Amino acid sequence: MWKPVDTRFYAKRLPVAIAAIDDGGEANFIRTVLEQFNMVTLFHAIGTPEDFLQVIGQGEENAPPYLIISAHGDKGGIIFGEYIEEIDVSSLHDEVMLPETIGRSINLPGTVVINTSCSGGVEAAGKAFMQGNLKAYISADIDVSGEAAALFIMHFFHQLIKTESLEEAWQHAAAYDEESRSYRLYVPDGFYQLTPEGQCNKTTY
Repeated sequence: MWKPVDTRFYAKRLPVAIAAIDDGGEANFIRTVLEQFNMVTLFHAIGTPEDFLQVIGQGEENAPPYLIISAHGDKGGIIFGEYIEEIDVSSLHDEVMLPETIGRSINLPGTVVINTSCSGGVEAAGKAFMQGNLKAYISADIDVSGEAAALFIMHFFHQLIKTESLEEAWQHAAAYDEESRSYRLYVPDGFYQLTPEGQCNKTTY
């Protein structure tokens, strides 16, 4: 697992990788927030679908403890858009990388992945990401605003620093408002989601 020297400082810093697809504006804001929380970030500026597949297929030795995917999405897939003829787009279907493609490619043992793309938390996407032996996968099952995504991540990591509990950090962040409650927490045997009343329900596969 990726362990920069900052993890051995007297005041240890949590390492978080960010994969920025599209213009990166949201990703850069998230990076700034995390670094204000005294975390160390690794920023992946994704240019092509193959770049992204390399990031999510790094394997155990290089897998980051946390990976944030900053992207647009549709029906559980990640939108990449159009490319010139020289770029390999065989992993895309109508400019979108579908969950089944991600499931065949992902290899990030022990990583917690947070995906900001709209509908990235639908069950097909959650199951696909968890095929990579992740510790957990977090994403919203509906279309959410960029502001909501950034707020969720801010609340999540702020709480994680204090409690070091993944479940508590997710529940704290998801309880903020209606959009935040759409963020599901996927684990190997199912997923958690908050009800409108704030109750935590688990759905098993």
